[in-house]
Amino acid sequence: MDKIRKFRDNPPLITDEARDAARAQLLHAMREPALTVRRQRRPRLAWRLVLATSLAVATVVGFTVTRDADQPVIVPIANVGELGERAARAAETDPDAIVLSPGKWLYTKETIAPLLKEPRPEVDMEQRITLERWNSADGKQTALDDGTGRLVHHETGPGITATDLAEAPVTPEEMLTRMRAALSGKPVTPAADESDGTMEERLFQTIHQLMSGQPLVPEVRAALFRALPMIKGVSVKQDAVDATGRHGNAFVYTGAWQRSEIIISPEDYRFLGTYGETVTDRTFFSERVGTVKAGTPTVWTAYLESQVVDRPGDRP
Repeated sequence: MDKIRKFRDNPPLITDEARDAARAQLLHAMREPALTVRRQRRPRLAWRLVLATSLAVATVVGFTVTRDADQPVIVPIANVGELGERAARAAETDPDAIVLSPGKWLYTKETIAPLLKEPRPEVDMEQRITLERWNSADGKQTALDDGTGRLVHHETGPGITATDLAEAPVTPEEMLTRMRAALSGKPVTPAADESDGTMEERLFQTIHQLMSGQPLVPEVRAALFRALPMIKGVSVKQDAVDATGRHGNAFVYTGAWQRSEIIISPEDYRFLGTYGETVTDRTFFSERVGTVKAGTPTVWTAYLESQVVDRPGDRP
């Protein structure tokens, strides 16, 4: 957390110009599949869509993260297998687990650190945005507010959805098999290279986005938690911090260019949020991006709330 700069006492509100620009980004981005599992010049996962467009749906506020007396004690986890099993058992027995009926929608609220400047990938660690989304029960549709109160709908496109994963048999091995098949079936662009991610990294990132963006039934969520330790290279971090300052343990994957974390509560082992940062310098094709230095934070989120609603736009 040494990347967090000094908290500003009087954080600025988003300007009209910034809101208009973000709204235009949102409308453009909504025409692209958010959960399509494919390779491009660099991985564009669901959180890239969220970070690039979320300025259109909320006000930016200053924020800082500190540890206080109310934070739970982080119990050491022996290995990633132990974390996966604890999280899976908690998902299977969660009395508050949400299961959507056909035709219903999952309302989710999360806090994220927004991009400093599009198209550069680094996020502003001093700012937070509250983002609200609606996901259909089958995982194939998403709705976002365009900043004016009007909902923009889009299809998630081909890829892995909640419905796909819920088909029997629901096992960690089957989850990985289905994700590999979806990932392998997508063409690699000419600009892609080895730094765009190994299969293991792409599997981790797919689970990364499924946890935060799909209405997963308890059995599927448990299977995904058990699948994470099966991905070669996944390790455990003992004390990770989400975008609201909540501390927990994390599944971690370090790739050629970036490290990603899926943060889990140390108390009930529920999904808390995500964090990611670069681990090496990288120069992009676009002159507008240029070189991104090692240690640059690229994603920081906190999952706040999820409830079943009748239609997009409804709130609990």
